[in-house]
Amino acid sequence: MSFSTVLRGCCVFVTVLGGLAARADAAPVLVHAEPAAGQLVPAGNVALKLSFNSVIDPFRARLLLLGPSGVPQLLPASPTDDEQHGLATTVALAPGHYVLHWRMRGQAGDPAQGTLPFDVGAAPGTTALPASASSSPVPASVVKK
Repeated sequence: MSFSTVLRGCCVFVTVLGGLAARADAAPVLVHAEPAAGQLVPAGNVALKLSFNSVIDPFRARLLLLGPSGVPQLLPASPTDDEQHGLATTVALAPGHYVLHWRMRGQAGDPAQGTLPFDVGAAPGTTALPASASSSPVPASVVKK
């Protein structure tokens, strides 16, 4: 085995090891949300669920809901599974436009934040959707700090 072969093998090993270390320390990324961005859900008790691609610290997670009244509401949330890849909560909502602001930290402390806009319509069998609600999908935004 030549020196260049050994050196090349070491470089590949260090590159792969460095990539794995960077992935382990990466900030969490939102991979699934309920309701989805831009989704219309019926009024009443609405389940909010966020799932991430890595383990999050549920004790340092913040969910802030802004609704039609303009008053921010800090929401309590619990881990959705033993692996702590998600958070869930349920909140009673009246018809209107809402934006869920979330901020998470991964195990290594790397922060991630984003917003999730959605609309709440009238409960089935009641009046129609308010004029301020949008039926076109709006993508959720994710900001990594």
